[in-house]
Amino acid sequence: MKDRRALRILPSVFFALIGCATPSGKPTGSEAAGCAAVLAEPALLREQAEVELEAKNYELAYRYLALIETLHPESRESAEVFPVAAALFQKAYFAHRYTQPDSVWLTSEPGFMFQWLARFFGNESPQPQAEALFVGMPYGIFRAFTEHAARRPDLSGWILRAEKDNGIIRAITAERTGSPGA
Repeated sequence: MKDRRALRILPSVFFALIGCATPSGKPTGSEAAGCAAVLAEPALLREQAEVELEAKNYELAYRYLALIETLHPESRESAEVFPVAAALFQKAYFAHRYTQPDSVWLTSEPGFMFQWLARFFGNESPQPQAEALFVGMPYGIFRAFTEHAARRPDLSGWILRAEKDNGIIRAITAERTGSPGA
């Protein structure tokens, strides 16, 4: 049953996203209608990610979840799917770490995940999201995040501390330093 639903959803997502990617950057007419149908539905992207997860297409499932953050950053779904996206990112990171060191999973995707994590640095503690992203990862990725955070004044209200064991992050602590941006 889910396979049939996936076959029905996937073409609409694919063609609508293609319709969104016009040379001018601005779809018109039926392209705009198709684009709006997909872009207005983070739930549709989440459902497709779930279909891909069931099929064990983990990297594709991650891509659908990343699209939710890219297209609908303020949506409830974007916040809800972060832990799953973080777990899928970790899986892909480790799968490509030694075999493809120039893979996007090691070059650009960490930055995307840092940006997504940064959205949780507000009045509420980013502890659960930081744990989802960093626990179990090599300490080097946490160092890269601290360098990223040092360039972002909006993240200065929190300090993340990592406890590591043999180079692997075992625990993260988020501590409030004052008001964000202070």
